[in-house]
Amino acid sequence: MRVFLVAALTLAIVAAAAAQAQRNGEAFSSTPTVERERYDTRVFMAPLMLTGAQLNGRRIVAQRCANCHAGNSRQPGPPLGKTIIESRGEAFIRDKVNKGSTLMPGFQYALNAREIDDIIAFLKTYTPPARSAAAGEE
Repeated sequence: MRVFLVAALTLAIVAAAAAQAQRNGEAFSSTPTVERERYDTRVFMAPLMLTGAQLNGRRIVAQRCANCHAGNSRQPGPPLGKTIIESRGEAFIRDKVNKGSTLMPGFQYALNAREIDDIIAFLKTYTPPARSAAAGEE
C-alpha cells in the first residue's frame, strides 16, 4: 500500500510540473526548435578561375560565413563580396573576422591569419547577388 501511495504521489508531482510548464508556455523538451531558411549556394559555389588561396577562401566562406552572409533578407549579416572589401578595407575585415561583433562571433581561435587572407582574396573576386535573388524569392 505504501509503495502505491509513493508512486501515486510521484505521478501527481510530475503531472503538476508538466501542467505548470504548459501554463508558462514552455515546451516539455529542452531541445530548441530549428527553422530552416532557404538560400541558394549554387550561385555562390559556381565554378570560377580561382587561385588555390581564393579556392580555400571560398570553401571557408561557404562553411563559416554563408549561413549569415549569403544574402537572404532574414540573415543578419551583409552580403560579402568585393564591395565590402572596397568600402571597409582589408584591415577592417580582418579585425571583424578575428574579434566579431554583437551579432557575429569572432574567429580568432578558429581561423589562422592565412585562412583570413584566403577569405579576403576570395571576397575580392566575388560579387554577391542581390538579396532577393540570393534567397530565391521572386
